[in-house]
Amino acid sequence: MVLKMKQILVVFVASQVLISTTEAVMTQAQMKQAMKTVRNMCIPKSGVDKEALAKMVEGEFDESDQKLKCYLGCVLGMMQAVKNNKINLTMVKNQISKMLAPEQGQRILAAFEGCATVTGDDNCDLAFKFAKCIYDTDKEAFIVP
Repeated sequence: MVLKMKQILVVFVASQVLISTTEAVMTQAQMKQAMKTVRNMCIPKSGVDKEALAKMVEGEFDESDQKLKCYLGCVLGMMQAVKNNKINLTMVKNQISKMLAPEQGQRILAAFEGCATVTGDDNCDLAFKFAKCIYDTDKEAFIVP
């Protein structure tokens, strides 16, 4: 699947591994590698179908697809944005500031903050609803590896 630059929702997912503690933002190559790393870890872990991911990127969120929900749970869990069935905006803000240029980060952060009150039955359900909310709020801010 071709990754679109505007799909940077969870580019910062692998920042734990790929970003040092400096204040510099990631290069485009680093973001692509971070997305690839997360994708390669979360697809086998969740068992999600790549077609379901392609549909999701286009806005088709299948509420009945538990594997898709757990893929998103894996992705958001890796970035520590979702943990113990709660959204951790402090971690999200930290990751965004390290990974993205301020103008890009502000747009994504606004979408994340607008969806911070979403709730779910478990980490997978919460991550799914959170991701869908972000897409519905600002599809340009929706970034998934």
